[in-house]
Parts: sequence; structure tokens; C-alpha cells
Amino acid sequence: MWISSPWIKLKSLCQDASYKRLALALGLSLLLHLFLIGKFSFNLPNLNKQHDLIEARLVLPKVLPSPVQNSPVVKKPVEKQAKPNKPEPKEDKSVEPVAQANPQPALPTELPPADTATPIESPEVAQPIVEHQEETGLIAKPKPYQYIESEFDVYADKDDVDNRSIAGSARVIYQRMPNGEQYQIKSLIQAKGLISLVIPDLLQTSDGYFDEFGLQPAHYLYQFGNKKDKTFSADFNWRSKKLTLHSQKGDQTFDLQDGTQDLLSFMYQFMFVPPLQNMQLNITNGKKLGVYDYTFEGEETLTTKLGDIKTVHISRMAPEGEKKTELWLALDYQHVPVKIRETSGDGKMYELVITSLDARLEPLPLP
Repeated sequence: MWISSPWIKLKSLCQDASYKRLALALGLSLLLHLFLIGKFSFNLPNLNKQHDLIEARLVLPKVLPSPVQNSPVVKKPVEKQAKPNKPEPKEDKSVEPVAQANPQPALPTELPPADTATPIESPEVAQPIVEHQEETGLIAKPKPYQYIESEFDVYADKDDVDNRSIAGSARVIYQRMPNGEQYQIKSLIQAKGLISLVIPDLLQTSDGYFDEFGLQPAHYLYQFGNKKDKTFSADFNWRSKKLTLHSQKGDQTFDLQDGTQDLLSFMYQFMFVPPLQNMQLNITNGKKLGVYDYTFEGEETLTTKLGDIKTVHISRMAPEGEKKTELWLALDYQHVPVKIRETSGDGKMYELVITSLDARLEPLPLP
């Protein structure tokens, strides 16, 4: 009785019309769900599938050089560019090729130049360069004059200088020819007043070329009026190293030493070789060849018609009885002669004192 009771209730429910409609609806719903589930399927991910692995490792970076150790590497090349004359340090030579041959952007072997590493210019850095130029002779000399025209008053005595009378005048012209290879010097001394009737003009000329040491004479002429016995000349043959002197008595030939000058050219040679640098010169006056030894008498300031002129006073050490020559060379005019004095063996003297000076750095064109 207890067992068959549920089946009896189920059978009675199935015969009920309302329950039949409910069962039909449930069956249709079940069929619809089965259809949808069978059409759309969902696949779960396969957890057993192999995947690529990303391996990460921690690598310690290389230790960069200390900034203190690299600071000479940065500063030395900058000094080399700013001061070419300063000797390059030895440490710099061993480091530079490595930095040029193996640059590495990631881990540089040298630090880039920093603003704080740039050297600051100061007089202490520049001073050794100036001294180096002086020691090596790099200081440029002034360009020699190309044209010089000088005029002088001529005096025939030296007593009572303030009241002495002018005996004549002199004019000397030195010029470098337009071709730049030759020079000419012309000196003319003329007496004034009644004395001109007795004393003729004195003409001297010198012409030649330039070499690495300055003037190199080719021909010299000394002519005192029209007197043949007072006319002398000299020819310089630098190829054969011979000097030939001409006079009324005949010709003389001597060996020609380097640096030999004539009586006119040697006074303008001081523009190229300062007077105190070489105090012994081979000089010819057309009549003879001699060695002239000069001594330094001191620096003097001359009072002239041009104003005060600072000079170097030198004189020839002449044996007793021979003519003595003294020169005053202007310090501010490349040692151009501004006063000349000659004293003969018997005591007679004549002196030239400058009154006009025209010195130019460019040659004058030929007329």
C-alpha cells in the first residue's frame, strides 16, 4: 500500500488535462535547449599546450671610470687646440687613439667634454707662449724701408758747435727698385758759398741686389769732382768670389768675403742687421779693402731741426794716422744714419747732421 501510492498519484496526474499541457511545455523547452546546445559548442582552452618562454636575466653594468681620473683626458685635448705651441702631454698620446678606434655609445670609455672642464684663459697661460716666441725668434721684425731720402747740413769744423757755420749740404737717396730685387744709393755732397769754388762736389753711388742677409753690392763709385786721381770704383763678382778695385794707378783683385760692403751700402745695411749684432765688417772705399772694427759708444739723444732723435752711437777703431768714422743711427727709424762724422789722420773733420728725412715702406715708381 505504501509502495504503490506514488504511482497511483502519478497516474492520476497524467490523466489531468492541465498537467498534460505543463508536461508538453516542459518537453518542448527541453528539446529546444538540446538543439541550441548541440549547435553551439564551447571549447575550453587546452592547458596542456606548450607556449614560448621569455627568459629575463639581471646583468650588472660595467663600472664607469671615475670622473676624476678622466678629467685630464677631457682637458688636455682642449688645451692642445687652444695653445698649439704648448707641448702635448705624454698621457694624452696614449689615451686619444683608444677613444678614436673603439667608440661605444652604451658604455663610453671617455666622458664627453663638460662646460666645467673648459680651461679659462689667463695671463699666466699666455706668458710662456710669448717667451717661447722670443727664444725661437718668432717675433716679426719691421719691414725695411723701401725708399729713404735724407738731407744734411755739412760742417767743416767741430769747435764752437752752436755758432759754427754751414759749409755745405748733402742729399742721400736709398731706394729699392720696383722689381724688388735691386737697390740703388746715391749720395751728393756740395759746398756752399765761396768755398764751393775750391771744393768740388763729392759723388758716391752704390747699386746691387738683396740676399738673405740684406744688401749685396755689385758696383760702387767714389768721384771727387773731375779729378781722375780722386776717382775710384769697385766691382763685386759674387759668383767667382772676387772683388776688383779700379783707380788711376790700375786694378787690384781681392778675395770677396761674404757680407762685404762698400762705404755707402754699409750704412744702410743696419736696417737688416742691427749694429750691435755684428761689429766687424769688410768694407771697401774703392781704393782699398779693409776690416772695420766698430765699438759701441752709447745711446744719445740728438737735438736736430727735426726735433730730438734717439740714436745709437758707434765709431770705428782706426789706427793712428787713419781716418776715423762715427755714426749716429736712429733707434726709431730702423737705424737709418742721422749724423755722420769723419776725421782724417791730420785732424781735419767734416760732419753731416740731418735736417730732413722721408722714409717710406713702399718703393717709388720709376719716372
